[in-house]
Amino acid sequence: MVERGKVISFSYLRSIACIAIIALHTVYCALLMYSSSLTQTQYIATWAVNNCLMWAVPVFVMVTGALLLDAGRKLTYRKLFGKYIARVLGALIVFGLLFAVIDVFTGGAERSAGGFLAGVYEVFAGTSWSHLWYLYLLIGLYLLLPFYKKAVAASSDFDMKYLLAVSFAFLSLKPILGSFGIPCGFYIHVSTIYPFFLFCGYAVHKGMLKLPPVAAGLLAVLGTAGIVILTVLRWNRGIEALDVFFEYSSVLVVMQAVGIFALADGIVTGKIRALRFLLEKLDGCSFGVYLIHMIFVRLIFKHTALNPYTQGGVLCFFAMVAGFLAVSWAVVWILKKIPGLRAVL
Repeated sequence: MVERGKVISFSYLRSIACIAIIALHTVYCALLMYSSSLTQTQYIATWAVNNCLMWAVPVFVMVTGALLLDAGRKLTYRKLFGKYIARVLGALIVFGLLFAVIDVFTGGAERSAGGFLAGVYEVFAGTSWSHLWYLYLLIGLYLLLPFYKKAVAASSDFDMKYLLAVSFAFLSLKPILGSFGIPCGFYIHVSTIYPFFLFCGYAVHKGMLKLPPVAAGLLAVLGTAGIVILTVLRWNRGIEALDVFFEYSSVLVVMQAVGIFALADGIVTGKIRALRFLLEKLDGCSFGVYLIHMIFVRLIFKHTALNPYTQGGVLCFFAMVAGFLAVSWAVVWILKKIPGLRAVL
């Protein structure tokens, strides 16, 4: 659905993916904090929920590809570095320094100038707060974006399907062989799955790769069901090789992400006005919410005695996710009033 040049379904996708990421980090942190006190059922169920939320970042990348690879969106090197890369790099520096300060004052680092400088170095090294990895990912994709756009502009529908098939085979299917100790000497000169998601988002949105709603829904359902089943097998049987199915390059995560993206891109209409209003507003703050929410997640899990497993269970998890979202959203809304910060949020 396009309205005044804006793809409304993309706003919905980014907003829902943002909520899924907050849920993912909430569940994962709870698992890290309280795993030793959980029953086997609680432990496996938590991992299953965590693994089923892995589609969120790939969907973000697919939306980016659908938007930025479009031939109608002109890209100069001045715009690339002055707008896209500058924003992400600015956010990385600002929030990397903020997180270094937080670590110093909350005991996560030595309370001294040396502790702060160590935090600054972590921003360069990529060892700062873990969720910042997404910013390094974006910068890497943006740096090659001019060449990605040229490749897309010169590609037929068949060319795009060929690129996706080869990337999927080597970056998603082949790692399964290695996980089970089966050697394979063939490889392509691409190291990560993320360009695949970038191109796939563009191909699905442009109709180069056609996925009717039924097929898209089936992909999402089968991918999710496969993740749940293999998570249960992984922890009940202790099969560590199955961990390959719970990564961003996982065949099942690819199925989930592509299915969810294609389904939303094809059928979202926005008839529920209140929901549409909220999702569009959240979309405008989603990048900032992604950056800030971990402050509150860490604060609650590290510095309070709130244990969602013993203090409400599933309802407590829902309340925590809603709370982290609401507080982060409010903080971002306020920070966006500050001109310097608005540019990076």
